[in-house]
Amino acid sequence: MITPAVSIVLPCYNSAPYLQETLDSLSAQTFTDFECLAIDDGSTDQTLAILQAHAFRDPRFQIITRENRGLIATLNEGIAAARGAWMARMDADDLAEPERLQIQLATLEQTGADVCGTWVQFFGERSGIWQTPLDDASIKLQLLFNVAFAHPSVVARTSLLREVPYDAGAVHAEDYALWCALATRGAHFVNVAQPLLRYRCHAGQITQTKRDALRQTAQRIRAAYALVLLPAALQARAVQFAEYAEPGRTLLPDDFAAYADMLLAIHQAHPVGAAVLAEAWIEAWQRTQPAAQTLPVVGRLRAALPFALERSGFYRKQWIKHRLGQGVLQALQRLTGKGSR
Repeated sequence: MITPAVSIVLPCYNSAPYLQETLDSLSAQTFTDFECLAIDDGSTDQTLAILQAHAFRDPRFQIITRENRGLIATLNEGIAAARGAWMARMDADDLAEPERLQIQLATLEQTGADVCGTWVQFFGERSGIWQTPLDDASIKLQLLFNVAFAHPSVVARTSLLREVPYDAGAVHAEDYALWCALATRGAHFVNVAQPLLRYRCHAGQITQTKRDALRQTAQRIRAAYALVLLPAALQARAVQFAEYAEPGRTLLPDDFAAYADMLLAIHQAHPVGAAVLAEAWIEAWQRTQPAAQTLPVVGRLRAALPFALERSGFYRKQWIKHRLGQGVLQALQRLTGKGSR
């Protein structure tokens, strides 16, 4: 049997509503030297029947079916079974653009990278493009704050994933844990500045219970990774940094000032990632309690870490909010009746 260049790992669990579109998008790839390992993770709907019918039409699709074991076990099973030198991720409700594999493999060859993701186009209940950082240094810096790859868009070296598999203890944040583990190991990252994956957004993708679990797990991963990437002077404050960086945390003005000092110190150590740090401070300012005392801090941040032009409108709104302060905002809300609902 000829060994394929790429093994696509496709976990499937009760995926019948959208699965056929996903399978068709893979069969339509311009790069044809692949196998698709479609793993039916104990589905109770028509998932298996759809997979079997498609595999009959396209022999590059191999079906694995067994009892439910969960996503992480399924992904690691796919990695173990993969025959290709490269492993591509795919979710059972997303769509791959026809040139996805071709462009990613060309990018991996040109850059010598170990992991390649792409921008993604949201569709369904959400629109827009998720633009992830592009170069290795910026991607690794982004991991201090959050994921830097769209998980189902990734192509990675199979041998590397066998050495560093998905962490069974990182439920709901398995991709974030993997990228941080690979970065710590010295893997080379790249993203393609083109939406080569269409990411379907629909109700029920993640429940609040799962979201809370993800937040707790991500916080642990973030703090551990911070110990590796933060400048030596900040490493003793890695846990505090991770708390400030947590996207769901509301910051006090003094917290924001302390976090700003950390971001400026990181910039001195990693000057290439200015755009990532600029987005980090403006995002943190948004979740800081309104207070005029944040404005001088923002002045320092803006001078060292200027934000992208498209953020200008957002910046003006935040400036007004903080200039007025919490008390004035509450008074305005009462006058307009917004505070009573």
